[in-house]
Amino acid sequence: MRSSISSSNSIERVIPSQPWGKLALSSLLITLLLTFGWEAYWRSQGYKPTLNDNKDLWAINRGKVDKNPKRTVIIGSSRILFGFDLDVWENKYNETPLQLATVGTNPSLYLDHLANESQFSGTLILGITPPLFFVPEGMPVDLPTGNIKHFKNFSPAQKISHSLGMLLDKNLAFIEQEDIPLQKMLENLPIQNRQGAQIGPKIPPYFMSLDERREGNFYLRKGFESQLLNRIQQGWIPLFTPPPPPPIFTPEQFQKIFADHMNKTLEKAKSNIQKIQSRGGKVILVRYPSTEKVRELENKFAPRQAFWDRIANETGADKSFHFEDHPTLSNFTCPEWSHLSSEDATRFTEELIKLL
Repeated sequence: MRSSISSSNSIERVIPSQPWGKLALSSLLITLLLTFGWEAYWRSQGYKPTLNDNKDLWAINRGKVDKNPKRTVIIGSSRILFGFDLDVWENKYNETPLQLATVGTNPSLYLDHLANESQFSGTLILGITPPLFFVPEGMPVDLPTGNIKHFKNFSPAQKISHSLGMLLDKNLAFIEQEDIPLQKMLENLPIQNRQGAQIGPKIPPYFMSLDERREGNFYLRKGFESQLLNRIQQGWIPLFTPPPPPPIFTPEQFQKIFADHMNKTLEKAKSNIQKIQSRGGKVILVRYPSTEKVRELENKFAPRQAFWDRIANETGADKSFHFEDHPTLSNFTCPEWSHLSSEDATRFTEELIKLL
């Protein structure tokens, strides 16, 4: 059979004449109006522009360690991120520490990273929240693991993007990443527990402002202080209450598994501290204050003798400071039971320096 190919003449598309300039201007004005309206709404809810504590910002500050391995570096979780005043240290020692602590994380991963993947030989101030130091999985491990991985693969294009992004962070409140994104708002919907569908503990609302040095400051949105304090306090109760052992283990079996994990964690921390010390560095442990209900839960589920005392005694750190051992460090009240206010962070850092 003979095939044939039919062809048709090309049809020229005629674009009707439109006032394109006016349409573009109208679109721009509508976009600006919606943007300013969205910004005004979130500012009315007490939010203000602040830098987002993302992987880029952490990687930028981590990179400064390699440029000067003898600098003072801070690692830990949110208590030392909120509670260490960088300016106080700089005024005393003419040096600004590098703040590498991150919210809700197990700092032993950062300790391992600095000991084995850098030539760090300065003073390492390690903030200890005892239960977090032994958490084996979940967000306390995933977040520092992600930050370290991002630092290793931090590209020039990402650095440029981060610099441009900070310009927006500093001027717009609605791009805050912890409370305002749609996914976060969905997670915070007041959904009740149902049979077969239990709602896990909710993360407390965001209460930190951050600068380029990653110095965190306790901040409650103006006009919402009492409401937020109550939500944060109630949020700590389930988070500081450990879940029951998995049903596949007896309590005795699970206790042994956790005890073995603690021993391995302490042995690894000791080895990492020794590596830093062998290069001429020093490691200082600091147990920041917690008060009221949070301190009660810590005493119940992470008693000092079994947690802090072991960390302080078995890791070989050069010095260790528990807030309850020093009158000048213990006379603080945490507004939401777990973190120092900005004013108290300044006083606590001054008193800590006197002890050092």
